[in-house]
Formats: sequence, structure tokens, C-alpha cells
Amino acid sequence: KMAKVPKDEIDRRVREAAEKLEITQLLDRKPKEMSGGQRQRVAVGRAIVRKPDVFLFDEPLSNLDAKLRVSMRVKITQLHKQLKAEGQTATMIYVTHDQVEAMTMGDRICVLNYGKIMQVDTPLNLYHKPANKFVAGFIGSPAMNFVEGYIEEHEQGIIFMFGEGKYIILPEDMGEKVKSYIGKKVVLGIRPENIGNKVTHPEGEKINFLKGAVTTVEHMGNEEFLYFTIDGNEFTSRIEARKSENVKYGETGEFYFNVKRAHIFDAESEENITL
Repeated sequence: KMAKVPKDEIDRRVREAAEKLEITQLLDRKPKEMSGGQRQRVAVGRAIVRKPDVFLFDEPLSNLDAKLRVSMRVKITQLHKQLKAEGQTATMIYVTHDQVEAMTMGDRICVLNYGKIMQVDTPLNLYHKPANKFVAGFIGSPAMNFVEGYIEEHEQGIIFMFGEGKYIILPEDMGEKVKSYIGKKVVLGIRPENIGNKVTHPEGEKINFLKGAVTTVEHMGNEEFLYFTIDGNEFTSRIEARKSENVKYGETGEFYFNVKRAHIFDAESEENITL
């Protein structure tokens, strides 16, 4: 009304937006008669009818319960694709603390830490090629394992040494990249899915098996999270339930570290030196 838009045009735009968001049946309701998820959709609808150049979403799903959050996440992603397909402006800037939202919804993600840009990239690049330790630890659940140690030379090649004489042999190409760090302190980062057991390791692999004391086992149904320690360093391993060896709390398990998928960070600058 305030923009002096004709009544039939207002009607048409409201119905179009309501159909896209599947809220046509709510058009005659008052806000207090709606659930949180429905109100959230109405708010998105109010933005759509104004045909903005850019949508600004500031944690729009944070006050919804988990199930509703997932369905709204899918709904907003579909809306983005739909608007794009219709040739309408569909640029959305979306602020969230939820890394799952960021990974599933974003075309490009800008990771900020205390107002500083850590990395701007596609979701998969952030996951597989984190520029620094902050991004590596922020993206992914359960979080990446970090352990402090040193780069050393060994008869088997360049190694990452930690704990009381424990070491992991680095692949040749990775060893080349970190050669200048021999004798220096670094941080190794490895994701839980890249720490396996005797069943899940690549066939014929003989190196990079380490014994760890299991402290907790979380059964997730289709997979298990094993928490274990090696010389006081804590690790999490993520293993398919059918491939788990049924290790229990207090037992010692043998764990395979797939170092090809690991990252090494400068201890001071926290930059990824294996990229």
C-alpha cells in the first residue's frame, strides 16, 4: 500500500509468494495463530513480495527446533533455485553459526573470525582444502583432530613426530612441502573419518598404525565415534558401524591414520602449509 502498488498487483504478488512457500492456507491468520516455522516463512514471503535486489538473512532459523530447522533449510534452498530459474534476483547473504547450514545452503562461504576473513570458497574446498587451522576446525562434525608435534627426518622419509616417540610417516609429496619445517613445531590436523581401524584401512597398508586407549564409544546407528588417546593426545575416529571391531571403553585399539588426507599447520601463523 505504502509503495502505491495497485490492489490486484498486491494480491497477485502475495499469492505467488505464498504458493512458493506453501503458506496459502495461512493468509487469513494472525501471527499469534501461527507456529514459529510458519511465522518464519511469512517473514521470507514479506521479503519476496518486495522483489529486493538482495535477501539478507541473519540467523533466520536459530529459534526453531531441530526438525523444523532442517525443513526450513531445504525450503530456503529450493526457493533460491526457483527464483534463479525464473530469472528473478536471488542473491542471498545468509549469516549463520551453524556450519551444517553453511555447507548445505551456500554456493560460496565466507568464514569470519573476530571480523577477519579467514577464507572465502566453495563448501567442498573449505572442507577439503582449509586455508588455516581455524577454518579446518570450524567446518566438519565431529571436528577435525589436532595434535602438536615436530617434523623430523627418518630412514622411512619425512615424519611427523608427537607424544613419546610416536610418529606418522608422511606421503612423499607432503614431505616435500614441509621439508623446510624439519625440527620445527607444527600442528597435524586429521578428520575423524580419516582415522580407521584394521578393517577399514587400505589393503596392504603396513605403516601409520598406532595403538590408542579407547575412552568413549558413541553408537550413532549407521556409524560409531570412537574417542581414544595416544600419550595424552585426544583423537576421534568415525567408523561405519558394520566395519567397527566392537572396541569397548578402556580397551586398546589399533588405529590407522590416513595421512594422505591430513593437513599440517604452522604452529605460529596457523596457516595450512600442505596446500
